[in-house]
Amino acid sequence: MLEHLRASLKRADLFDASLQMDRKKGNTMKQGRTIQTSARTKACRILRFTGLAGLVYAFFAFASGSMVPAYASVPVDTEEPPPPVKVDVFAQHSGGKISYHYRVFNNSQQNISGVSIGLDSMNDENPVNDIYELYELPSGWNLKFGIPSTSSNSPTGWRVNITTPDMPAPDATVPAEKSTHAITWEPLNENTPKLFAGQTLAKMSVAVDSPDTNYLTGHARVTFTEGIPSHLTVPLESLDNTPPSFTVNLNPGILRSPDNKTSSPQPNRKAIAVRASFTLKDDYDRKPEIKLESITASEPLGPDDIGDASFGFDDRYLLLRADHQGDIDRVYTVTYSATDASGNLTLASATVTVPHE
Repeated sequence: MLEHLRASLKRADLFDASLQMDRKKGNTMKQGRTIQTSARTKACRILRFTGLAGLVYAFFAFASGSMVPAYASVPVDTEEPPPPVKVDVFAQHSGGKISYHYRVFNNSQQNISGVSIGLDSMNDENPVNDIYELYELPSGWNLKFGIPSTSSNSPTGWRVNITTPDMPAPDATVPAEKSTHAITWEPLNENTPKLFAGQTLAKMSVAVDSPDTNYLTGHARVTFTEGIPSHLTVPLESLDNTPPSFTVNLNPGILRSPDNKTSSPQPNRKAIAVRASFTLKDDYDRKPEIKLESITASEPLGPDDIGDASFGFDDRYLLLRADHQGDIDRVYTVTYSATDASGNLTLASATVTVPHE
């Protein structure tokens, strides 16, 4: 046994020599692993100076447990695997409403018999902990008829309704003002096909009168037909994260009033109609919302220099006075915004010039 210990200490002595060389170089890290001085290194030093006596001391020290080898710390990859179910979403403007569209990818080994948007179950079996995230009710919803077909779409053989904390769909009570709810899709009956393992469920949409970002950024709870766990909550994955491509054109781009009299001390300069047109494209929303944001000028403006402008609305017809001060041009800058239904915004501007001649 002493020979075995002597060989072990010899290997530890070589390790200690390597460590000393690294320390001289100021490097105590090798390939991301922390090298620590162990009890074996101390034993090597004892053996080096005390010979056999040190060896015997080291033997009994190891046997008694007073010398314990240190372990190198190794970085561990803590990245979690993706969930077995994915639910993505995008939004569109449609008929004055916001329409949210969903798809469910079932990569699990179980069949899915229900999908609730805006419901975070905290991935436990206690319904008391469930969080309902949606505020805006579907357009036209009422207690008797539920969500009208004009405001929703469901896969073949599935139905949709709201779910509240008090009662599950489809018999949900009327939500109180400012209360929250979820939107739940489920098969019509037991004979309706479920979402089988490895399949995708689409054609799920609901329209609301006003934007509610929780339809995009909340959670989805899927219910499994059998097995444990009985359900799984996953975060919604928004597909549309790119602002619209947007440019503004103003016509005419140069204003010259026919009544301009530059030699007159009080010239009569008319307000001239200016029309805005746009080039607009978005990856998912065919009709992003356009708003007039501001009209500024390169010089101070009078109270009547801008007319017929409705800020915060899609106002494409403006009145700008063909006036300027001194011997420089006046330049109007008109700014619009384009916001898609997912909330991505682009600002764009164009100019109109009043020449000083």
